Order: sequence, then structure tokens, then C-alpha cells
Amino acid sequence: MSLNLLLRINSGFWLTLGLVMLLKTDLVNLWIGTEKTMLMHSIGIILVVNGMILLVTSLRQQIKSHEVMFFVLGDYGWSLLIIVLISLGLVIVDPVGIRLTFVLALLSAILGACQFRHYKQLMGRA
Repeated sequence: MSLNLLLRINSGFWLTLGLVMLLKTDLVNLWIGTEKTMLMHSIGIILVVNGMILLVTSLRQQIKSHEVMFFVLGDYGWSLLIIVLISLGLVIVDPVGIRLTFVLALLSAILGACQFRHYKQLMGRA
């Protein structure tokens, strides 16, 4: 899979997740078992901005290795944050929300791993 396509897929993932958090905040709060509307909106905005940056980057012919590493760290960071929040019983407390967010964290980690492979190729270490 080309790096441009992978970044577009990742962009779609973050844009969708961010828009759901912004537009369906009550549903997200219900799923994860919390009432943190401002937190969900703030995270939603961050995810939409990240998705837009990914999309713009994916449209370019030449993508720099440090840009790819930025997205890799973002994907791994999101996955780690979700695991920590689940483990500590903070914010994500509903069993359905735990399962759902764990799947999203796994998806994010997979996207990060695929991008890391491209990063290694860009750096000549593949």
C-alpha cells in the first residue's frame, strides 16, 4: 500500500472519530460512561485538525520522513492514552465503551505500525 493511500486512510479514521466526538457528543458520553462534554469537544477538535493535516500531507508527492514519524507517534500516543485511561478506570468506564475504545486503539496502533514501515523505507532502513 502506498504511503499516500495509507495517510488518507488514517486521515479518514481521525476525521470520522473527531467529527463523531464533536457532533454526537452525548452518544460518545453514553458509550464510554461519562459526562465530559468539554473534554470530548476538545479532543474532537484535535482529531479533526490532525485528520486535516494528514489529508493535506497525503496529497503531496514528496512526504518527509519527520512528517511520517509525527503521525506514527500520534497514532501510538493515542493507543497508549486509551490503554492508560481504560486501565485507570478514568473517563472510559462503561464495558461497551471499553471494548469500543480498545478496538479503536488497536486500529490506531495498526495504522501507526504501517506508517512506521514506510518511515523506515524513507530512512533507508527497510
